[in-house]
Amino acid sequence: MPALELSGISANATIQLNWRLNVTLPLTATWTIIYDGPPGDQLSPISALQGIIRTFTLTGLTNYVPYHITLNAILDSTPILSDTIIVMPTDITLYLPVMLK
Repeated sequence: MPALELSGISANATIQLNWRLNVTLPLTATWTIIYDGPPGDQLSPISALQGIIRTFTLTGLTNYVPYHITLNAILDSTPILSDTIIVMPTDITLYLPVMLK
């Protein structure tokens, strides 16, 4: 299992980021989120998020455009952990039917 696992859930003009950490970070570590794509409400990079945070919502994004999102754990201005995902916000909610036999 990787030390850092980033995931994203798309919604209308938003991406809900969640991450799991399988190591212990020093108390002084922070998070930085960098994304490539049209600008949203929060300009990239989003930095100095407290190390105890494990979720963040990007808002004001452009639907149907893929965003490359990188999460870095930062210690003394140096990234020590990193993970990148690609997520596309959409205003369409998909429901997959469950079929039972």
